[in-house]
Amino acid sequence: MSTFPTDPLLKDDLRSLLSSLLQGSPGLLSLSSSNRVERWAIVANLINEKGLTPEGTIVATRDPYLETVVTDWFIHFHLSVSDWSMWRYFIYEFLPNHQSFTQNALLEELILTFAEESSNQLKKSVRLLLRTYLDPQSIAKNSFLKREHKLYSAGISNLSNPYTLGYLLAKLWKRDFGLQSSVLVDQILFAEMGLASVLGIHRKQLRQYLDILENHGIIEQRSATPHLVGTKPKRKEGGEQTYQVYRCWETAIELLESAYDHDVATPNRPLIQSLEPLLSGDDDTPDFSKLLEWVSGLVGLDGGSNTMISLAS
Repeated sequence: MSTFPTDPLLKDDLRSLLSSLLQGSPGLLSLSSSNRVERWAIVANLINEKGLTPEGTIVATRDPYLETVVTDWFIHFHLSVSDWSMWRYFIYEFLPNHQSFTQNALLEELILTFAEESSNQLKKSVRLLLRTYLDPQSIAKNSFLKREHKLYSAGISNLSNPYTLGYLLAKLWKRDFGLQSSVLVDQILFAEMGLASVLGIHRKQLRQYLDILENHGIIEQRSATPHLVGTKPKRKEGGEQTYQVYRCWETAIELLESAYDHDVATPNRPLIQSLEPLLSGDDDTPDFSKLLEWVSGLVGLDGGSNTMISLAS
């Protein structure tokens, strides 16, 4: 099993790292395994030995405070396809076969699967993995996992942004199908380490999400029946179970950009930044005549997704 992290994924640390790299420092990175922040950032495809990756640059500029659900899905995806074999096992083998589980049940499975690892180390790894999906300072916003008392299960994933789904599909498409323009839907539904497992949903649900992607022009779904040479097949009909999926994107990165364009929480600047227009003069006295305007603007900026404001008289 590739070296697993021993420290938690904390967005405050990632934020600081990405910000410093975006500003041009500290230059070339040391890929030492002792640097926990860099290890997380590298596996999450945010940085490499030269600095920010192209996608990491998008994340750092479009979501500098790492607050959006898009960013949580981005990090989750790259962790799930990393060389951390225990993470891959959890996403693609354990979770699809366990409707619910306890921490001890997961640990017992890992002890059997990764017999070369000490049980104490696996116990620490299990706690860290589960914390990553439940800690608000990590990637809990995508709701991939939920916990009720001591029982864990796949959560009701936050999949409201079709362009996020499109980005994940595009990344898997490149891995599995290369430059192919179309594939049979079953190749997506039953792909090893496929999209259903990445999203934590069933294949029937994935069909429904493919319909949503088509509605947004990210894919086309067309009949698999014979058609004239030089023409596209007709659109699939409602009852068809076997059909072709055509990709309508050029690059995955363009879909990542669109995902941030359509995230209602982007940008969600810190509260202190939003308060700046209320301060007048040098004494920083709030201009209460602008309060209503400020509240309306903040709710509009945030889309109501991340900020709740309580005003008490």
